[in-house]
Amino acid sequence: MNHTSTELIPERTVDSDYKNNSRFTGTVIFLLFLLLPVAGMPATTNDSAPLDFEFIKTPPGKLVYIGTHRLHVTCQGDGDITILFEAGLGGSSMEWQSVQNKLPTNIRSCAYDRAGYAWSDQSPYPSRNASRLASEANLLLDELDTQGPLVLVGHSFGGFIVRLLADLRAEHVIGMILVDASHENQIRQYEQLGGASPMPKSNKSFVIKNTGIPDNLPEEIRRKIEALSRMRKTYNATYAEMADFRRSARQVSEQRHNVDFPVVVMQRGINPASENDPLGDKKAEIWTNLQNDLAAISPDSKLMTATNSGHHVHIDEPDLLVDAIKFITDKHGKRKEK
Repeated sequence: MNHTSTELIPERTVDSDYKNNSRFTGTVIFLLFLLLPVAGMPATTNDSAPLDFEFIKTPPGKLVYIGTHRLHVTCQGDGDITILFEAGLGGSSMEWQSVQNKLPTNIRSCAYDRAGYAWSDQSPYPSRNASRLASEANLLLDELDTQGPLVLVGHSFGGFIVRLLADLRAEHVIGMILVDASHENQIRQYEQLGGASPMPKSNKSFVIKNTGIPDNLPEEIRRKIEALSRMRKTYNATYAEMADFRRSARQVSEQRHNVDFPVVVMQRGINPASENDPLGDKKAEIWTNLQNDLAAISPDSKLMTATNSGHHVHIDEPDLLVDAIKFITDKHGKRKEK
């Protein structure tokens, strides 16, 4: 979900698998900030009430064993078509709830938590690059007996994962939706502008702090996300995915190819740059151009701009995502009729 901060904080202890990994050695603490700052994002939930961690004991979905660890998944509806939702960095299955509730019951929609997030187990693998994550999502789909048509939806960093997953499920994928998704060239183009890098270098240590939760989520979910962000496994999972972000981008770049199914690219409409921020405006322009480039991976693509949304389009305007899903499923239905 990309809840991050520029504030310098004391370095927190992470599991030895991560701390002792040679890729993370170094003495420089990286000051993490958003790849795309989200306008109007609050710093925290209401701190007047203590956080309740009891909900963690009762997963809303089910825990599915994929051979090495369990992933938590919540599925709604029942039908031949399956929609799989893939969250961004630090995100969870809860952020897709409003979208799932709006989908027709004759479509099976599944939102899951990657290893280390929410109710899922931590992964035994220190490296959390997009290829590894796509492989685990593929195993999850196998365990869910997903044999029919499949629509993949990826937000932000989740866009990397669904693009690689599409190759693993090529015979089943009927469409893909990229929700303000990461692009394989974004880091390189941002760094060419100068200033601090938006992602850690591979040989540097860094710290992260979860601070912002999208304001349009129900308060109950916002407080659960706040509680989950305090857990060590959440920190470890986010740390590992960020540490591997550059590697993930290279994987997607190396495997980039045109696809033969419809692709919908949904981009934010709100400029995240502050007033009188020329560097921020340039980054926003780069992001817009890269979203257009994502649409180029399919000859049958559609670019949608969510006028009233920041980075979390699926939270700010869930109806737009429901429309995008319907656009793809309707296309599939028409192809079947021919």
